[in-house]
Amino acid sequence: MPTLKSLLPAAILFTASAVIAEEDKPIWRPNVGDSWTYEVTVEVQQGSELPDDVEGQKIEKLDGKVRATFKQTNVYKGLQPISKEGPELHAFYLSNGKRLEEIQYMKITDTSVEAMGVKPEGKKPQPVRPLSKAIPLVMSDWKGGEAFPFMMDHVANGQKMRMARKFKVLGWETLETKAGKFQAIHVQVTGTNGPVELKRSYWFTPGKGFIKEVKKYYAGEKTVFTQTRVLEKMEHKK
Repeated sequence: MPTLKSLLPAAILFTASAVIAEEDKPIWRPNVGDSWTYEVTVEVQQGSELPDDVEGQKIEKLDGKVRATFKQTNVYKGLQPISKEGPELHAFYLSNGKRLEEIQYMKITDTSVEAMGVKPEGKKPQPVRPLSKAIPLVMSDWKGGEAFPFMMDHVANGQKMRMARKFKVLGWETLETKAGKFQAIHVQVTGTNGPVELKRSYWFTPGKGFIKEVKKYYAGEKTVFTQTRVLEKMEHKK
C-alpha cells in the first residue's frame, strides 16, 4: 500500500515535516465531536433567490450579483446507520448557524473517503437519499494526474435520473486559511445537472479533512451560482 510519503512531491517532503510524520497513519480518522467551521460565500445573479433566514448571514448587492456570507459548521457524530436495514456509516452534521441543514454519510477506510448518501434537514426535513454506489472523494494512492469518469443512476423528486461526473486529480497544493497552512490534494469534478453545467473543486488534507471547496454552476457561458467554503477553525476531540 502506498504511503503518504510516496505520494507527496519532493519539495513538500523536504519542507513539510509535519506531513511526513503522519505517513503511516490512516488517511483520516475523525473523533466523535470533531468540528470544522467554514466561511461560506455564495454569489448568484440579481433576481435569483437566496435564503434570508440563515443566522448571521450578510447579504450584499453587487454589480449584477447578490452575495451572501455566513458561517457553516460540520460536526462528526460517529458511526450511524443510514437506514433501518442499511450499514453503519460515518455521519457528519452540517449546520448553517444553529440550524441543521443536512446529514452527510461517508465510508472512511485507512486509504479512502467515499460519499454514501445525504439526509436533507433544514426547514423541511426529507428522507435519507442513499447513493446506489459510493462516490470516491479521496484515495491514498492519488498523486496528481489521475482522471476517471463516474456514472450513477439515482432518484430525484420521484424521477429516475443519471448522474455523470468526470474526476481529475490536480495534485498537491499549499493552502493558507484562518485555520492555518495546509498541504492538500486538489480534486476537480465536472458534469451536468440537466441543462446546467457543474464545476467543483475541493482540497483535502490527510488527517485533517476538507479544507476548501469551490462550486460553480453555468448556464451556457454565464455563471449562475458560485459557492466557496474555506476552513476558518478546526477543533479536535480526544
